[in-house]
Amino acid sequence: MSDRPDDTQSPHAEPRDADELTDAVSDLGETDTDRLEAVQEHNDSLEERLPSPDDLPRTHGTPGQG
Repeated sequence: MSDRPDDTQSPHAEPRDADELTDAVSDLGETDTDRLEAVQEHNDSLEERLPSPDDLPRTHGTPGQG
């Protein structure tokens, strides 16, 4: 989880206008392509940290039994 607050999940968060959203993503890059690449890298990083099926607890009995 992130240490920064996520205002998008708050039921009391004010809607953001286009200028506020532009400011919010401006640190990701200068162009749309740069910003998309930054998001892709972030997503790839998250995917690499996902647990493998072997690391997850079993919830549906023994494998091979149906």
